[in-house]
Amino acid sequence: LDPSLPWSARWELIKSRQELRAKGRDAPRAFRSMLRDVADTLEELPALLVTVAVLAGDALRRGRRRGRRRNAAAPGGASAWGPSTLELKVFRQLGEAQALLFTAGKLHVGMPNEGGAMHLLGGDFLFAEGQWTLAELGSLPSIRRTARMIRDVSDGTSEGGVAAYGTSGSFAELGARDALRAACLRAGTYFAMAASGAGWLAGAPAEAVAALRRYGADLGCALKLAQCRDDAASQDCALWLARSAKEALDRLADLQGHSAAIHGMQRLAHRVERSCASCLERLLQQERNRGVRGLSYGEFQELRDELERTVLGGDVALGGDQVEMPSGPGFQRDEVSDLELKTLIDNGLRGDSLPSAPVFPPFQWPGKSPKASMEGQSRLIGKELQEVNALLDGAVLAAPAASEIMREAVRGLFGSSGKRLRPALALLVARALDAPEADTKRVASLAASVELLHCASLVHDDILDGAAYRRGGPTVHTEIGERAAALVGDFLFATSSCVVADLGSMPVVLLIAKVVADFGRGELAQSAIRFEAVNYSLEDYLAKSFYKTASLLAAACQAAAVLSGASPSSPQAAACYRFGAYIGLAFQVVDDILDFTSSQDALGKPALADLKEGNLSAPVLFAAQREAGTCGGRPLSAVAREELLQVLDRRMEREGDLDRVLALVDEAGGVEQARALARRFADLSVAELAYLPEGKA
Repeated sequence: LDPSLPWSARWELIKSRQELRAKGRDAPRAFRSMLRDVADTLEELPALLVTVAVLAGDALRRGRRRGRRRNAAAPGGASAWGPSTLELKVFRQLGEAQALLFTAGKLHVGMPNEGGAMHLLGGDFLFAEGQWTLAELGSLPSIRRTARMIRDVSDGTSEGGVAAYGTSGSFAELGARDALRAACLRAGTYFAMAASGAGWLAGAPAEAVAALRRYGADLGCALKLAQCRDDAASQDCALWLARSAKEALDRLADLQGHSAAIHGMQRLAHRVERSCASCLERLLQQERNRGVRGLSYGEFQELRDELERTVLGGDVALGGDQVEMPSGPGFQRDEVSDLELKTLIDNGLRGDSLPSAPVFPPFQWPGKSPKASMEGQSRLIGKELQEVNALLDGAVLAAPAASEIMREAVRGLFGSSGKRLRPALALLVARALDAPEADTKRVASLAASVELLHCASLVHDDILDGAAYRRGGPTVHTEIGERAAALVGDFLFATSSCVVADLGSMPVVLLIAKVVADFGRGELAQSAIRFEAVNYSLEDYLAKSFYKTASLLAAACQAAAVLSGASPSSPQAAACYRFGAYIGLAFQVVDDILDFTSSQDALGKPALADLKEGNLSAPVLFAAQREAGTCGGRPLSAVAREELLQVLDRRMEREGDLDRVLALVDEAGGVEQARALARRFADLSVAELAYLPEGKA
C-alpha cells in the first residue's frame, strides 16, 4: 500500500481484500485459498486492477470543474462537469469485478487438456461473481464493453490465437504486432476497462474516458511485457507504453486538475518505466543483444494505433448514467431471493391445493402428444422463431472469432436449429402480452441470447461430467480438448452477454447476470454431492435443478415480459418468472426420469449416464426417503433402504450394483413419484398464467 496514495484510496484497497475473501465463503476450500492469495498480494495484477479503478474514481471525485456533461436537472439539459458524488466503494467494486474476471480467464487458459475440472469450476465461479458484481453497478457501457472484451480474450487465448497458452508473449517469439496484441488480450483490456469504467460510472466526458482507457491499456500491456525479463525488445516496448500511460494522465490532469489520486496513478506507470529501463540497460550489455534496435516513436505510435483499432476500438461516449435497480427474486442474490426459491420448491413438494391466483378458465391439458402440441404453439410464433434461427446461425456467431478452432467449434454447435424450447417460451410470453413489433424483435434477440447461454453451459457441463456424447454427436471437449472447449464456452457466454447488453435494459441485464451466477452455484453444488443420498434431500436436488436449469427459463420469461412493456416488479412480470421457474423444474425432473426410462438413441447420450456419474436425481432420492411423501410411492423397508445407501456410498463400484439400484428404485416407485412431482410443477406453472391476458399464446 503506497503511502503516497490518498488515505481514502488506501482504505478502499484494504476493504477490497476483505471483499475478495468474503466472495470465497460459498466456494470449495481450494477456491477460498485462491481468493485469499488474490486478496493478500497487492503486487499481483488482479489487485493492481482494483488499485487502478479506485485511483481513477478518486481522481474523478476530486477533479476541478471543466467540460460539460448531460444532466437533466440543469437548465438546457447540461451542466458543468464536476467532481463525482459516488462513493469510492463503487469504484472498488468495479475493480473487483475486473479482477475476478481476469483471474477466471487465467484459470481457464491455464487448465490442462485433461483433468481440468477444478480449473473450470474455479473459473466459472469467479466469472459468475465478477459478472454479477459488474451488473450490480448498473453501468451499461461497462457491461457492454466487458462482454466484448471477454469474447475477444476467449478467442485470442484459444489454440491458434496470438495469446494462446504456452506462448511467452515476447517480441522475440511473436513479433512486435502479435506480442503487443497478446499483452493487450492478457492484461491491457482488463486495465482499460477498470480505468474507463470508472469514467462511465462517474459520468465523465468522452475526453476523460478516452484518457483513462489509454492509461489503463498502456499500463496493463506494459506490466505484461515487463514480465519478459530476458527479451530486450519487449522491455523496450514496455518502456514506451509506460511513458504513453503517463502522457494519458497529463491529458486527464488538463481536464481534472492535478490530485493525489492522479499522482498515485503516475507513480504506478513510473515504477514500470523505471523497472523496464533498468532491465533494458542490463540486457543491452549482453553480447547477444548488441544488435537489438529499439522502436522509434513513429513505429511505436503505429503499433499503438493498430492496437486501438483492432482490440481496444469502441465508442467511449456511451453515457454513464446509473439506473435504479428493480427488486424481486430474479434481480437479487440475498436472503429474500433464497426464501422465494424455498417457497417455489415447497409449493411443488406439498400435496395441498394450488396457490390462489386470479380467476381463470379451467385448463385442459392437450389431448395430442407433447410434440404435436409444441408444433401447434410454434406456429403462433413461426416468424419470430425464424428471426431467432437467423441470429443463431453458426457462421454469423463464429464471424467475430479469429481463431480457426473457435470458428469451427461454434459453427458445429449451431449447425442445426434444435428444439428451441427456451426461445419459444420467451416469444410466447411476448405474444401473450401483445408486444408491439419493435419490442418483439428485441425479445427475439433476448431469445437468441438465452439459447447461447444454454449452449455455453452445456459445453462446460460436458467437461465436468466427462460426457462423450451430446445430442447424438461427440462433445466439444472430446474433439478439441478441455482447455479449448472451456474457452469455446466462455466465448458463447460472452457473446450472449453482448446481445443482452445491446438491448439496453438494465433489468434484463440483471436477470441474465443472476442466471450466470446461478449456473456457477449449481455447478459447485453438483460437484460436491456426487453419490450423496444421506445428506442430500429432495429440496437440495430441486435447488440445484433451479440453479442449473430453471433459473434460465424463469429469467427468460420475466425478461421477455419486461421487454414487452411490463414493469420489472409488476405482478405480471413476477408471474412470468414463477411460470418459467416451475416449468424449468418440471423440465429437469422429466429429463432425469428419461435417464432411467429412455435409450441412448432417444436421449442422444448414454442411458443412466447421470446415475453412473453419481448425479442423484428425483427417482433415486424418492427411493431413499424413510417415509412416503406427497407424491405417493412405496417406502423401502429399513433393510432395503440401508442397502441402497451402502451401494451409493461405495459409488456403485461392484458388479451388479447398478442393476440393484434400479431394482430398488422400481420397488419404491421412484420414477412414478418423480412423474407426479413433474406434473405438480407443471400445474403450478399453469396457475401463474392466470395473471396474463387470455389468448392463444
